[in-house]
Amino acid sequence: MGEAKGHVLFFPYPLQGHINPMIQLGKRLSKKGLTVSLIIASNIHREPYTSEDYSITVHTIHDGFFPHEHPHAKIKDPPRFNDSTARSLTDFISRQKLSGNPPKALIYDPFMPFALDVAKDLGLYVVAYFTQPWLASLIYYHINEGTYDVPDDRHEDPILASFPGFPLLSQNDLPSFACEKGSYPLIFKVVVSQFSNLRRADCILCNTFDQLEPKVVKWMDGQWPVKNIGPVVPSKFLDNRLPEDKDYELGDSKTEPDESVLSWLANKPAKSVVYVAFGTLVALSEKQMKETAMAIKQTGYSFLWSVRDSERSKLPSGFVEEALEKDIGMVAKWVPQLEVLAHDSIGCFVTHCGWNSTLEALCLGVPLVGMPQWTDQPTNAKFIEDVWKIGVRVKTDEEGFVSKEEIARCIAEVMEGEKGKLMRKNVENFKVLAREAISEGGSSDKKIDEFVAMTT
Repeated sequence: MGEAKGHVLFFPYPLQGHINPMIQLGKRLSKKGLTVSLIIASNIHREPYTSEDYSITVHTIHDGFFPHEHPHAKIKDPPRFNDSTARSLTDFISRQKLSGNPPKALIYDPFMPFALDVAKDLGLYVVAYFTQPWLASLIYYHINEGTYDVPDDRHEDPILASFPGFPLLSQNDLPSFACEKGSYPLIFKVVVSQFSNLRRADCILCNTFDQLEPKVVKWMDGQWPVKNIGPVVPSKFLDNRLPEDKDYELGDSKTEPDESVLSWLANKPAKSVVYVAFGTLVALSEKQMKETAMAIKQTGYSFLWSVRDSERSKLPSGFVEEALEKDIGMVAKWVPQLEVLAHDSIGCFVTHCGWNSTLEALCLGVPLVGMPQWTDQPTNAKFIEDVWKIGVRVKTDEEGFVSKEEIARCIAEVMEGEKGKLMRKNVENFKVLAREAISEGGSSDKKIDEFVAMTT
């Protein structure tokens, strides 16, 4: 790895979907010679520890909440989180500046714009790192600028919004915070305020790559000093230049793959299994869970479904046992998603269209059935179906419910027929482009090298 070139602080928003892309970029910067410190705002203090594989040191700072409070309480009380965490971050950086290897830069999540002001005032080079795609962030930018007004309520107008580099969007294509005024008011303020002070940033990074969002990227390039450095999927599943980088962990307390899941898949024919997972935060209604289960059973395909313990009771009685007994399906509480998507038996991925899951499927060449729920997921699903053409999006009724017939139709469309073949061809093309972008000399790799040069 050579002599350390500079010390960079990483400050992710404390949700796993935001932390993982920070860790992955930190691994690549560490291997390019930078000293990396990862700062986690938490209500539980932990002693600092350093990962031997990557020389990344993890620190916790206090977020203003008590240990007995739920880890997601901060989402419901942003002012308390922001004020307390800003003070903790100020103290932490001030101490680090007095150390033997003072930091030169802070890479922060724009969900916490206060971090930009704190680091600037303390003399650091400050970098905003968007872990979500430009296709969602650009919409929040226009809301902040006043060039797009969120509608007062839902209505029938088929076309609501047009943004630079975008196809025309209906209300159902917009991020959930941008399709109806007054929905999710606290989170709405968080996503829009990302741009409140962004022009103070010295550099802006995004977990995407130039060839994935070319029109949007071209427009964004005219606004800010943008560097697209993605996809930051573990190296084993992309360029394999970091052979020890097999998952999103740092190497000291790795979760071993669930061999029962992988063993079950090993006995299935190529492209024959439907993989179903809706992320770590999405909770479908009991009615929708049962309908989804009936749809999967109706298709006749083998399936693997990742269902958290808290959601398992929503499944139909006997569903899990019958699937195992007949060897047609498996329901697991935890699934090694990257290993699963890379498995030859997987034919399609039924997903909520979260950005990390979308990138993983794209990098591993797996076509998608999109069942978006909230945040940026509807916009991701729009691009999956109509722009990238790597999957299909389910149609919902007025209440957002998806029938078993519709789910089964979409699965069949991806798994069978000419449309499915085209989706598979398209996603294989993006798999190649993603790998080229992050490989040595690729567009994203060059941007990472440019950033390293800035901080040395």
